[in-house]
Amino acid sequence: MLQVQPALLDSLALLPVPAGTAIIGLDDALAAKFTNSYGENWREFYYRETPQHTVEVAAFELAKYAVTNGLYAGFIAAGGYENAEWWTPEGWAWRSDTRRIAPRLWDDPRYAGAERPVIGVSWFEAMAYCAWASSVTGRALRLPSEVEWEWAARAQNTRWMYPWGGTFNADLLNSGVAGISGTTPGTTIAVGSHSPKGNGPFGHGDQLGQVWEWTRSTFKAYPYVADDGREDPYSPERRVLRGGSWGDGKYANRVMTRYHYPGHYGDVTSGFRVAASLENTLSVPRPRYDLVVYGRASFCSDLIDTKAWLRAWKVPYRQLNIDLDERAGDRLDGWLAGIHSIPTLVIAEHGAIDPVQAPADADLRNLRNADRGTMMHEPEEDGLRAFLIRNELLTDDLSLV
Repeated sequence: MLQVQPALLDSLALLPVPAGTAIIGLDDALAAKFTNSYGENWREFYYRETPQHTVEVAAFELAKYAVTNGLYAGFIAAGGYENAEWWTPEGWAWRSDTRRIAPRLWDDPRYAGAERPVIGVSWFEAMAYCAWASSVTGRALRLPSEVEWEWAARAQNTRWMYPWGGTFNADLLNSGVAGISGTTPGTTIAVGSHSPKGNGPFGHGDQLGQVWEWTRSTFKAYPYVADDGREDPYSPERRVLRGGSWGDGKYANRVMTRYHYPGHYGDVTSGFRVAASLENTLSVPRPRYDLVVYGRASFCSDLIDTKAWLRAWKVPYRQLNIDLDERAGDRLDGWLAGIHSIPTLVIAEHGAIDPVQAPADADLRNLRNADRGTMMHEPEEDGLRAFLIRNELLTDDLSLV
């Protein structure tokens, strides 16, 4: 068992963020103004931030700065890339396939330095770090939602596009725009270099510039609705990044800008900072097996219902889109004799896609709620619950084992 390390929690420097009514996004008139200034090709970029709307945000804590190379090195040294327990099912499959043992460009001297933000981090890696850090600090650490991130960056100052106010100031962030002091560094710099003048309303630094910061939110159109699946940690959709970067200019370094990339993506500008829930509910250990969900796409009604039940029961899963994953499509064809449009659940080893045991025979003419031992087709709620309990992903009180 890992020992609690208070020093790590101190180093993360969590600051309180109060509850409040956040006004999120970009005013339509400003979106039109920016589109006219930059050109019609930028319409989607700016209008993804509209409409401006209100969202209630509960109190939470957010790290003062992005996770640094020095802090991330602790995860690597602790064997974080060798332990499936810290990873989401899809994240572990990705790590196993890529044999990743550190973020991209980890050894590149251009981004080295213990006090500089870690770069090249995928969403999968950021999530794994949070799970590991939770275990060694005793706090429920996680990525912030994109609404939490924006609320922390400007609070109720709806006219602010920057943590410090309504006017861009290149001397208050590390961006691709030079300030009065001269040219930009062209890379990351030590966190806090622009504090306290560049800090946000609750004392957080570097919320613009430095690195794009992963949030836990999937990219969906506004208005933001927390319970529509966008905060599902196991969904395969793209994730939102916030905050601009050292390589971006004024157009992107705004508190409402929404970037989005697949969970495996990581480049010279991607990093993250951690958040903490006040209720401090630590996640339970990862189940012995993966639950793998085979389906065409998230708009399938059976798949939507199934994922909603899994979210409600907090059961981790890994989704395979059979239209995009040739291996998964071929497997489903084989199991179903060519009728591969039927949503199917499989109990698999960590990172694998085949059932741990050969599935029992089934009547392929009637597969609604068909339970084949380590495989289930078109589940209904009660049948899915029984399937998960028998395979030790769920207990009778609907909590993870």
